[in-house]
Amino acid sequence: MRLAWVVAEADPKIASFRYRCLIPAWGLHRLGCESRIFSDAPPDPRAFDALIVVKLAEPQLAAVAKSFRACGKPIILDLCDNVFIPGYARRRGPELCGKSVADLLVNVDAVVTPTAALARVVLPHIVGMTGVAAIPDAAMTMADYQAMCAWLPARIDYASAKSRPGHAGSRRWRAGTMLRTPARGRQGPFARLRNGASEERRFGPDTDWLVDHLPKDTGRVLWFGRHGSSHSLFGMSLIEPLMPVLERMHRHRPIELVVASNNQDRYEALTGRARLFTRYEAWSSERVFFELSRSDAVIMPNGADAFAVCKSANRAVLALANNVPVVASYLEALEPLKRAIVIDDWQGGLHRYLLGDGADRAVDLARGRSILASQFGIDVIARQWAELLEALLQAHRAIDCRRRADTAAADT
Repeated sequence: MRLAWVVAEADPKIASFRYRCLIPAWGLHRLGCESRIFSDAPPDPRAFDALIVVKLAEPQLAAVAKSFRACGKPIILDLCDNVFIPGYARRRGPELCGKSVADLLVNVDAVVTPTAALARVVLPHIVGMTGVAAIPDAAMTMADYQAMCAWLPARIDYASAKSRPGHAGSRRWRAGTMLRTPARGRQGPFARLRNGASEERRFGPDTDWLVDHLPKDTGRVLWFGRHGSSHSLFGMSLIEPLMPVLERMHRHRPIELVVASNNQDRYEALTGRARLFTRYEAWSSERVFFELSRSDAVIMPNGADAFAVCKSANRAVLALANNVPVVASYLEALEPLKRAIVIDDWQGGLHRYLLGDGADRAVDLARGRSILASQFGIDVIARQWAELLEALLQAHRAIDCRRRADTAAADT
């Protein structure tokens, strides 16, 4: 099966690309499917069996989708955000909003979302025979991320030498926006290694990453993600109600709250009067993996507005995949993990993982590994994608057979 993926930016630092294109494409590759990733030129439908558009709905895509439809090839739109809420267009622009998605759905065979909650939001907007499927974000380890980053560059389609990364004239297919892609060869993530500590070999050459000035028994609590947005209650502000709980824990065991995000000013405002150790780190995939390797717990407070309730469980899944227990507020996407994490009990959950004897932690992580293997593994997600694609291909073959039969009957 030959697949064309159209994305805004082929950059593994971007969560929507990483989870909704890179991971499934890599998983499908291991099942024998060939993928090409486009962001600066439209794919030729004659060279592919299906088109997958990831978190894009700009007007130019209508012509691309129609060209695939004219060739009898299925089109899938992967949507990971509730773009239909008021105010979302201010964040991404008119190329991704409720109206632009609704316009594109006319030419789409299926919509894929990471959560059932988002699938229910999309359902009223679909037209004709378009279907909606929920395929979750996959679990990922550092080794998976390294392998995918090494695999990625050769799968990106560059329209010409001028569109390759680093060229002064490089521009995306969507006019006016620069294409940012991982560099080829030894310049990708984790590529440059120096002789030294094992952490350097695993996480890169930044020697400032080792933080050893705290007491040896310090418990590390990690929060990571975008700092927030005006259209929804999510992000760093949700940590504030948890600060008193962490400060109480700090009286019994030294606690360091590590925040890996993209807004240090907001972090400073949040933690300026904190009565525990705190540290801010600029977000990157490598940084998050490094902090996970040293963390005792991940906190995942969630909002409850129309945007936040559609979010996926990918942060909890990522933490469990890297052997870190999770304390979270309720989110529908966390339902499959509820036996492996603590939900809506910040005091009890943090006590369980920071002040307990380690037995409960071991039990929860073992449960988590089992759940991830059966429901969130990369191979599991890839098979779900493969089944959906095969079903769509069979439907198009059936339509083509009926069309040919009708043509033959008309000729006789």
